[in-house]
Amino acid sequence: MKTKILALLLGITCGNSALAETNQEDKSFWDLPTHGKFEFRQEYRDGIDQYNNKFQVNLRQGSYILETIAYVNGGSDNDIWSDHKIGSYELGLYHNYKINPQITIRPGFAYAINTNENNLYIPSLRFNYLTNTKVQIEARYKQVITSKNTHRNQAFDLYLGYGGIKDLHLLYQGNITHSVSGNPLFDNKDIDYFHNLKATYKGFNRLQPYAEIGDIKVSPKSNERQLRWRLGIVYLF
Repeated sequence: MKTKILALLLGITCGNSALAETNQEDKSFWDLPTHGKFEFRQEYRDGIDQYNNKFQVNLRQGSYILETIAYVNGGSDNDIWSDHKIGSYELGLYHNYKINPQITIRPGFAYAINTNENNLYIPSLRFNYLTNTKVQIEARYKQVITSKNTHRNQAFDLYLGYGGIKDLHLLYQGNITHSVSGNPLFDNKDIDYFHNLKATYKGFNRLQPYAEIGDIKVSPKSNERQLRWRLGIVYLF
C-alpha cells in the first residue's frame, strides 16, 4: 500500500513539473510582461551656444526592445525655447541574447528620418558585461549609412559603468568615429572622437534624473572643441 501511494505521489509531482515546463515553453510572446521607459533630455553646447532636446520611448517585450526617438534642434542662450524644429525621428528594434547572468549581446537596427530627406540606416551590435561588483563594461559597434549614399560612418563606443554607490550610477562613454566615405568629421580629417560622463540618481525608483558632461567637436572643418551639458529624466513603467 505504501509503495502504491509513493508511486502515485511521485507520478503527480513529475506530471506537474512537466506541465509547468510545457506551459512556460508554450507561453505566447504577447503574454509576456511589457516594460518600458520615457525619457526627456535637454542639451546645451557652449561652443555654438545652442540647445537641443530629445524625447525617447522604449518598449520591452520579452527579449525584444522597440525604441522611438525624436530629436529637436534650436534655441540659443538668449531664448531657450525659440526656433525649435524636429531634426529627425528614429525607430529601432533590438534583441537581447543573454549568454549568462553577466553577459548579454544585443544586435539591432535603427532607421532615422531626417528633415533634409537624407535618411539614415543604423545597424549595430552591443556587448554588455556586468560583474558581481556592480561594474559594467559595454562595447558597441555601429554603422551609419545615408539613404542617398553621401556618407558612411562607422563608430565604436566603450562604456564603463559603476553602480556600487548608494542610489547613484556613474557611466563613462568614449567614442571614436571613422568616415568610410572620406568625409571630414573633425579638423578636416575623417576621424572624430568624444568623451562623456553621466551620473544617474536612482533613489526615486521609477523617476531617475541624470546629468551629463561631454567633450565634443565644434565643426568638421576646425580643431575646436566644446563642452556639451545635458540634463534629463527617465520614467520607468
